[in-house]
Amino acid sequence: MANHQAAAQMLGYLYQVRCALDLLLSADNEQLSICIEKFDDIAFSNDSDSPEILIQTKHHVNGHGDLTNSSTDLWRTLNVWFDYVSENGLENIKFIIITTALAPDGSAAFFLRRDGRDDIRANEILKKTATQSINVSNKKYYDAFLSIDTESIQTLLQRVTVIDRNENILDVVGNIRKSIRYSVRPEFEDRVFERIEGWWFKKSIEALSATEPTFISQRQVRSVICDISAEYTPDNLPIDTEFTDDIDIDNFPQKERIFCEQLRLIAVGNNRMKLAIRDYYRAFTQRNNSIKDDLLYITELDKYEKNLVDEWQHLFVQMEDEVDSTDEKKKQEAGRDLYTSIENKDLRIRSQCSDAFVMRGSYHMLANKLKVGWHLDFVQRLESLVSN
Repeated sequence: MANHQAAAQMLGYLYQVRCALDLLLSADNEQLSICIEKFDDIAFSNDSDSPEILIQTKHHVNGHGDLTNSSTDLWRTLNVWFDYVSENGLENIKFIIITTALAPDGSAAFFLRRDGRDDIRANEILKKTATQSINVSNKKYYDAFLSIDTESIQTLLQRVTVIDRNENILDVVGNIRKSIRYSVRPEFEDRVFERIEGWWFKKSIEALSATEPTFISQRQVRSVICDISAEYTPDNLPIDTEFTDDIDIDNFPQKERIFCEQLRLIAVGNNRMKLAIRDYYRAFTQRNNSIKDDLLYITELDKYEKNLVDEWQHLFVQMEDEVDSTDEKKKQEAGRDLYTSIENKDLRIRSQCSDAFVMRGSYHMLANKLKVGWHLDFVQRLESLVSN
């Protein structure tokens, strides 16, 4: 039972976050901003640090639950709003309950819906319930309600709207998909949705962790959707790997560390080595992700690597003609110059994929196989590492 309650509570939190994104994307006002769990479950604002709409979301597993006159969901929500109004005043705030549950015909919640609305009748029903109900768990809410004057309650209820039978946590996904559908090619819709929702959950966590209310605007979300969708085109490649410096090269298999030996041959500094390791790790991870997701094909990768090797070869043979093969220091200097020239190239796997780590990391992968190198004698000095 405890596990079931915990799962339901977790679904409620996730539903709240998904609902927030759905509501923001479907809003007509592009200046609208949204805040999660600071003023209420969800709060909307229009270029302001104070909320204009407070929203409570209620999710019930498998569609169970209703908003009867003695519903704890209903009374707890009203109590939260009474407390808010007593501290902050009403101003122009609207209050909305979004729930997967049903508001039964003739109930107080039924009369607070948009259709067939009658907030005076709703007030009468709530007052009767607070006076006559034997629901012990709601007693503190009933007492609080009865302690407030009728006019104040009526004024608040005029601002309250109940949206019942709303989509559940899975169905809300369909609404979000509709909002992004026309920004992305059909074959990439799943991946774009996953990226956008991942970004949204991350922003929501940051907002929930902040000490001050954090608003996320519709315009900001729309920009993110456009940026992510633009990566999923025939001339681009989505980049979904993060920067990280927390990489332990010693955990790599020996044959995946040969590129480091290549750099040691030309005596690069420690900081430059760390950047090379980061580029290699990001490119390796990105390549695996792209192949796994059928975004990059082996034939395309082979062609790209051949182009990289060809570019390197032109520079390497120039170095062979110009460097004194008997002077180790000169060979190291020339190797560093060659490596720098390669680092500064702009050789893209696809024309709109401008992230330089893709090229740099790909060169390190080739260096692992000794298909490219920086020191004049790299093959002779390192070929034993490849054969082992």
